Amino acid sequence: MKKAKLLALVASVAMIASVAVVMPARAAGIEMTYLTPAYLKGTVASTERIVAAWNKANPNTTVKIVYGDVNNMQDKLTTAFAGNVAPDIFQHEAASILSFSQQGYLANLTTEMRPLRSSMPAGLWDVGSYQAKLYGVPTMTQTYTVFVNVDTFKKAGVAIPTGTGTFTWDDYRALAKKFTVDGKYGLAWGLRSPAAMSMIMGMNYNAKFFRGLTSSSGARLSVNAAELEVPSRIHQMIYTDKTIDPAALTMSGAGPVPGFLAGKYAMIFSPSYVAADLDVAAKAVGFNWTALPLLKGDTNIQGANPQTLSVSAQSKNKKPAAAFIRFMLQDQNLAELALGEGLIPSTSGSLKAAQVQRKGSAGWQQLLDDGSALGLAPFTLVANYQKWKDTVLQPAMQQFIQGKISIGELKKRQVDGWKAIR
Repeated sequence: MKKAKLLALVASVAMIASVAVVMPARAAGIEMTYLTPAYLKGTVASTERIVAAWNKANPNTTVKIVYGDVNNMQDKLTTAFAGNVAPDIFQHEAASILSFSQQGYLANLTTEMRPLRSSMPAGLWDVGSYQAKLYGVPTMTQTYTVFVNVDTFKKAGVAIPTGTGTFTWDDYRALAKKFTVDGKYGLAWGLRSPAAMSMIMGMNYNAKFFRGLTSSSGARLSVNAAELEVPSRIHQMIYTDKTIDPAALTMSGAGPVPGFLAGKYAMIFSPSYVAADLDVAAKAVGFNWTALPLLKGDTNIQGANPQTLSVSAQSKNKKPAAAFIRFMLQDQNLAELALGEGLIPSTSGSLKAAQVQRKGSAGWQQLLDDGSALGLAPFTLVANYQKWKDTVLQPAMQQFIQGKISIGELKKRQVDGWKAIR
């Protein structure tokens, strides 16, 4: 009997041992890949801190960061999807994931992200969606903003506009005139790539550009007074008022920053992300800057093309991948990431967290206060929008801003170019 028990015990131990041989692979869990174009020092540090915190809390579902080039993310993802080697999770922008959503390459995250829906503007949620299903979770976005040299305004005895929905395009034009004196331009505006900006700012005047988005025949381009309002105003400030430095016309959006810091301009018009550079200057040389309220036409709404997080439909780990995205969108995590990029975080909780982190900065308070003035830009839902914008609108706008074509010709090139693409 004792021998039988001993044999049984030996057999049992042997069985356990045989199982134990398989267990290490199971215990190692899974490793998910996260592709991100992050490259700024602060953003990379924040990303690595967040991923490390996730991995520590979830040792069986870890995340490996893969850094991609921001300039070729679309090509890299297209190749990865075609080769069935897509990352589990990736960061991109809303307008650029539309084609992937249409082709079935992305996992439907509507249910997984439902708790976040009430915490973000409807326009942001919608711009990451396709056919009412969420495929890209909006994380942060930029606004186009007027930045001012506070000391220059004080010296001139000019009050700095504050509030939300209070600063009009006419006010902006008047300020630019006021500070264009003594051979100095009041404003620098980097207009090397004006296409996306002009369309997003066009929402101030209810510009739609595309109609019939839900029709079976596809979207129709319509360019009328609303769609031409912003280009016309920029043209007037350049050639009629002569308040915009012509040297800035070939600069990038952030191009005027060095001149601004050197006291060359009272104002610059730039994407909100330059606030991160201005923060550095404020600490290094005591530069005193702030942001003005978002420009208002009929409205101060700007179109949003936020950074998004998506899960590949090819991933075998969709639920843990979605859980990781929710982790990244926790208030403190998202606020830290957004501020590192100089962008506006997408959720109400992360906006509040960011406001606390930047409590002493009037400029950041203004940027974050305007975070709710972001709406769905309908053109981002048009399949061929990106191609049309890059190959038709961009060169046409560049020539218009350089005074080489008329407003009528600008309209004609937009409409003819869309027909050619279709």
